[in-house]
Amino acid sequence: MAIQLLSLGVIGVRLLDRILTSNATYPEELADQIVDEINLYLSRAPEAEKPMLFNLSCEVHEALSDRFGRVDSPQVRLDISQMMGLLVYRAKMSAGQGR
Repeated sequence: MAIQLLSLGVIGVRLLDRILTSNATYPEELADQIVDEINLYLSRAPEAEKPMLFNLSCEVHEALSDRFGRVDSPQVRLDISQMMGLLVYRAKMSAGQGR
């Protein structure tokens, strides 16, 4: 499912990098960094991607907080990257981009 994340192109690579290399310990910290990364990219994103990125931003805090107590181990980071693939899929469907 991390392939879903990478299928986003530049922003997917940036998000994966942030997930795997962030110095965050708690899910809220990592979620804030993921949303910050999306917000940095949003002004350059194609109009068609913006609704999907907005939906993704809205879901990331809840998804991480519900599933993880800490996010500072390599295995948890891999699990988060996999989960983000599912969130990307759901965000695309919510934005009407699912095909």
